Amino acid sequence: MRPRSARTVLGDAELTRLRVLLGAAAGLVFEDSRRESLGYCLGERLRATGDPDVAAYLLRVEAPGSPELQPLIDEVTIQETHFFRNPPQVRALRRHVLPEIVREAATRGRRIRIWSAGCSTGDEPYTIAMILRELLPSTAGWDVKVIATDISTGALGAARAGTYGARAVRLASPEQLARFFLPTGDGRHRVRPEVRNLVEFRHANLVRDAPPADGLDLVLCRNVTIYFDRQTTRALVRRLHASLRDGGYLFLGHSETLWQVSDDFRLVTLGTDDGAAYVYRRLDDRAERTPDRRTRQPASAPAPAPVPAPRARSAARPTPAVAEVQDLAAARDALAAGRYDEAAAVARRLAAQQPLTADAHYLFGRALVEAGQDDQALPALRRAVYLAPEAGLAHFLLAGVLARCGDPAAAAREYRAAAQTLGRDPEQACAPELGGRSARELAALSAQLEGQLMRGTA
Repeated sequence: MRPRSARTVLGDAELTRLRVLLGAAAGLVFEDSRRESLGYCLGERLRATGDPDVAAYLLRVEAPGSPELQPLIDEVTIQETHFFRNPPQVRALRRHVLPEIVREAATRGRRIRIWSAGCSTGDEPYTIAMILRELLPSTAGWDVKVIATDISTGALGAARAGTYGARAVRLASPEQLARFFLPTGDGRHRVRPEVRNLVEFRHANLVRDAPPADGLDLVLCRNVTIYFDRQTTRALVRRLHASLRDGGYLFLGHSETLWQVSDDFRLVTLGTDDGAAYVYRRLDDRAERTPDRRTRQPASAPAPAPVPAPRARSAARPTPAVAEVQDLAAARDALAAGRYDEAAAVARRLAAQQPLTADAHYLFGRALVEAGQDDQALPALRRAVYLAPEAGLAHFLLAGVLARCGDPAAAAREYRAAAQTLGRDPEQACAPELGGRSARELAALSAQLEGQLMRGTA
């Protein structure tokens, strides 16, 4: 992440004008907690345009047809990504979703259409194309296209160039590097033509523009709705649903959910234990569309028919079974006493027995963090915030782990989510994790840490 210029202070009136402008142009929503990070973004644009102050800059960007609007959008949207990101989802794509799509396409014209919505610098659609090349070494006789769209022209320019540094390919194996990339001689890696020719990049505004195709097999819209309000997200999800064929898949980011957004998808679990991924499917049979019904598909199975499972639970949702309450209490007691291995064992057992209980994953992740095992804690904490999007403490803990693991953009998003959700659950007010602070104080700290990460000083 590049260092940012000095922060520009935004007054209330200026922040309001900026919010209105970005909301109208791209549906982007920025809470009060983003004031500081937006100030740094404006500092970058003031330096680029030479405008003397925020007032002059706002007049420039608010002018009809202003060419400065697109650079501003590029600046305020995070473009941090890399190849093979989110290993559980990558495994689900490689083992379940894409093989199923290929098998079904073979029976109906050999046509495959995949949409990477919010593709950033191209790492995601190229990753999909690489997995497709593993499944289909030759596409002769096939009509295969990965359509990749983004609102940022700067990100699309980098995507079309297809050349990446070591950080972007750090999750690629040596075999994948040799098969799908060409070394440039300066330590960078260029995507090979046989991968590039499967991907088509387009500029698109998800709020205003129609989906790029109908009858899509798969849509990836990861870490996009974090910029939108609930109404905009609902409208977008309706368009995504309309663009998918029956049985088509929708992938969201690990901290995003359709809970209280849409009942038109079925949530399924692909894989098992810490390697599982939560994804959505469009299923048109109304008998299959019980709101928020969740299903699990075994790791070795080729996507069998979903089987109903209970609704996800968190501390703010209906009272679980007595044994579950006892296990949660035992894990918390062990944490309080510093018996982290015991706490992890209890919480992990409960998470395996009740995989949709958010608190079990949170306590498992917290025990691992306390034991200094950040890498192992990541899957549990990601599952916790996915199942319970309002769990502010889980967002805060996950943010710290991501920051320590070297993913500042994802950490910033989680700190933002923590700032927005801490204090909503009354039970959080006396949580021992607060360490004597109030939830409001922790929310303020989260906003501060997000700002630091956004400007690269954390």
